[in-house]
Amino acid sequence: MTFRQGSLGCVWAGGSNEAPPVPLDAAIIFASVGELVPIALRHLAKGGTLVLGGIHMSPIPEMTYDLLWGERVIRSVANLTRPDGKRFLELAARIPLRISVEPFALECVNEALDCLRSGRISGAAVLIPGQLA
Repeated sequence: MTFRQGSLGCVWAGGSNEAPPVPLDAAIIFASVGELVPIALRHLAKGGTLVLGGIHMSPIPEMTYDLLWGERVIRSVANLTRPDGKRFLELAARIPLRISVEPFALECVNEALDCLRSGRISGAAVLIPGQLA
């Protein structure tokens, strides 16, 4: 579990079996596991938003209405088209983004995963095929 005021805007990140220190304003589920939806909704503050980040997801189990009560919102993603991506990149070029990446040779994937697990990477780990370790 990580709890810190992050330079990338994240205040807390944790596993699906971990409760956040406070009710969340928003949560994102990247896993394609429908069973996580009611778990995540339990940790949202009233008016909070849950984003389902996968294009495909296993069935969401039946749940009681109290998990949605209080104007909680569930949003899903849509498949993006090439023009959508182009417009996004044009917009990103006009915004002062601060990108932080750490490259790893493809052969060093286990090292990259260890760094991610231990929180030694700020930003994104990028695997590069053909780069010498």
